[in-house]
Amino acid sequence: MAASSRRGKYFLPGLALVSGVIAADQYTKWLVMNKILRPAGVAPETFAHWFVTMKKIGFFVMLREHFKHMTLAPFLNLVMVWNQGISFGMFDTGKPKMALVFIGVSLVISLLLLMWLAMSAQAWTATALSLISGGALANVIDRVRFDAVADFIDVHYRQYHWPAFNLADSCIVVGAGILMLGSFLGDTSARRSS
Repeated sequence: MAASSRRGKYFLPGLALVSGVIAADQYTKWLVMNKILRPAGVAPETFAHWFVTMKKIGFFVMLREHFKHMTLAPFLNLVMVWNQGISFGMFDTGKPKMALVFIGVSLVISLLLLMWLAMSAQAWTATALSLISGGALANVIDRVRFDAVADFIDVHYRQYHWPAFNLADSCIVVGAGILMLGSFLGDTSARRSS
């Protein structure tokens, strides 16, 4: 089957994966914030109520010191970190208004990736684009609701900590890795066939 006849074949499955990434990311954030690390005295909420309730960053900053920490392994903790910057805390100015800039940039990038997904003729490309788009949109939801992204996975070796991240960030990194690997392997196979 020619690549041109496969274009668009992966769009609907890709959108399903985008939706799955968003749902899984938001559910894990609710689980960690509302069940595992919930501060003492804060009443738990159902996922549906938590998801539709807007709580800006100021609410959580007041609670920041009260969120619990949990050690899962000698190299892995659950912590609550509010990222007002981009990935891994870069460009974190501490100004909630910057959330609007990051929301706009993320939405434009996601729209471009979804257009690429609509034209994709390869399953691996569609998977990568869906993971990246889903992760970006999941973090946009956080920025709209909280003015920041909720990060909670803390990987470390002794006192050296990787910046805290979440499931959406993981999907973005995996998707980017698939794109790079696929591009490299595609270039290698193209050189062999010529």
